[in-house]
Amino acid sequence: MKYVHLLLLIVTSFVISFLLFRTGVILPWLFGSMAATFLYIRFVTRDFYFPKWLGNVGVFVIGFEIGTQFTPETVQEMAGHAVSIIVMTLCVIILSLILSVFFMKLTGCTVETAVLSSIPGALSQMILMAEENKRADILLVTITQMSRIVLVIILVPIIARFFQSDTVSVIDDSAPLLTESFITPMILIPVAAVVIMYILKRLKFPVPFMLGPIIAVIIWNLSTGYDFSMNIEFMFAAQILFGIRMGVQLSSLLNQLNGRMIISMLVQNILLIIGTLLLVGLFQIFMDVEFNDLFLSAAPGGIGQLIVVAVEIGADVAMISSYHIFRIFFIILIVTPLINYILKRRRQKQNET
Repeated sequence: MKYVHLLLLIVTSFVISFLLFRTGVILPWLFGSMAATFLYIRFVTRDFYFPKWLGNVGVFVIGFEIGTQFTPETVQEMAGHAVSIIVMTLCVIILSLILSVFFMKLTGCTVETAVLSSIPGALSQMILMAEENKRADILLVTITQMSRIVLVIILVPIIARFFQSDTVSVIDDSAPLLTESFITPMILIPVAAVVIMYILKRLKFPVPFMLGPIIAVIIWNLSTGYDFSMNIEFMFAAQILFGIRMGVQLSSLLNQLNGRMIISMLVQNILLIIGTLLLVGLFQIFMDVEFNDLFLSAAPGGIGQLIVVAVEIGADVAMISSYHIFRIFFIILIVTPLINYILKRRRQKQNET
């Protein structure tokens, strides 16, 4: 019977996600599967089987997608803006961490929750870290990160319209789909991903199920030059699996959400967007770059949503992509392990006292 419930939940998630997709809702496959899980638990049963490994499959595929964005061309684009990319990324992250102190005072949450809620453009990574950290409130982390995506979708295009360029930009979709470009040696990619994932897990590295495929695909792209893009259907399936996993975890925690938390999340995320806007104004004094391009490059949102906005308003898609891809990898490979280490050391000191 447990497998029947699992199958029904997956089908329900697909149906709701598809309806949201057709109506133009942001991140429909992720939000749709989460909504389906909440409804299933509320109206069907709380006692159903959803193995953790199935959710990890979704994380694994998302890791592949992130890795495919890192190509030799992307590296060249990053090199042209290396100094500004690094400085801007550091400034946005430092701003986020400063606001995390403010957020902690508003909500009364732990340091772990405040930090994981505040890092921008890293929804999946921060949620996974919240899962692994017992002192982190996964509900608050998830809702704060997701509310930022919604605010970015609403506010960033409005702000960017004031500085809209007359030029038209297009996304380079030259990388062929995985199913169209598959060659036998590519079997090495998932094999290497599993090996790297196992090593990272043994080293107690955060989010190994995501880092494994990311690193494996990067090695493939840079060593062979034979890059590819993930089929959108794979990403839909991955988001459904990850969304169900998140929905299961959050369903028992929603009753803990209160008005103070909601106001705190809105204030923090709006301040982060305003702070980024001010940073961009400061940076533009020293850079010969259009305000719009720099603002979308620095905006605290997901790369997918911001690239769509960039295309719509004719911004420099290549530049904006390079900034956000760097920030993704900087957060995953440097910020995430560093935060994980600092929080772990903090817990150890608290246990000793």
